[in-house]
Amino acid sequence: MSEKILSLEEIKQIELGILEYLHQVCEKHDIKYFIDFGTLLGAVRHKGFIPWDDDTDISLARDEFEKLYAVLKNDNHPYYKLISFRETKGYPYSYMRVYDIRTLRDSNLLDSSVVLGTCVDVFPYDGLVTDEQDRKKMKLYKQLIRLSSLNFKGIKYENGGIKNLPRYIASAIFRFTSPQLWNQKLEQLALKYSVENSTDLVCSTYDSYYPAGIKKEWLYDTIDMPYENLILKVPRRYHEILVYEFGEDYMTPPPVDQQTPGNENNYWID
Repeated sequence: MSEKILSLEEIKQIELGILEYLHQVCEKHDIKYFIDFGTLLGAVRHKGFIPWDDDTDISLARDEFEKLYAVLKNDNHPYYKLISFRETKGYPYSYMRVYDIRTLRDSNLLDSSVVLGTCVDVFPYDGLVTDEQDRKKMKLYKQLIRLSSLNFKGIKYENGGIKNLPRYIASAIFRFTSPQLWNQKLEQLALKYSVENSTDLVCSTYDSYYPAGIKKEWLYDTIDMPYENLILKVPRRYHEILVYEFGEDYMTPPPVDQQTPGNENNYWID
């Protein structure tokens, strides 16, 4: 088997294929999704990918997320595959991914059997976390997920020297636990704040310290928007959401020295 490093443009084309697949699945099964974070920003500001970015995200309210999870889990697409902590013990993220099995992506995982390819990230939104102790627990669980899933290279500070010692010690201890355990605990806490009983939603498994949530109804009310050669779903109130996520000046690109892609190589497998 040989591996060829993918260019930024090749990565984008693969991710567009996955986006189109996810859009078609959601349309077929009446699942309400929307592109989010940098992908939403790219759609509004650039009519597609942020030029230097290689990351692609969609989000769903938890009830819709579970519908999509159930469909993808039982789908037999020839090369697009779901991966999540629920069925992959060493998987290090609280959200699921859909990746192209014909690709590989660099990772610093302890469990070398976990395959991470070129992908689209799929995030769940739950109710706003209102209890400070729950926020602290969620932050702790996320730290334990990292310590139990990443090797030393993945958790160290660059040029950190002695500052890395506590991380090395903690990693040596928690590497014998499973990220699946901490992800389960994190998800259980998130589910405590149900969509049904909340007026504001957040992606709390990703960041439990959002100061406020997004109005629940905004995430179910979507419109079509061009994204490269596709037409995808975005919240009708995308302006308010982008202000929430990026600030009032979200239409202004960052300085050139900050316009850098991710640092993980992606490979095509022959």
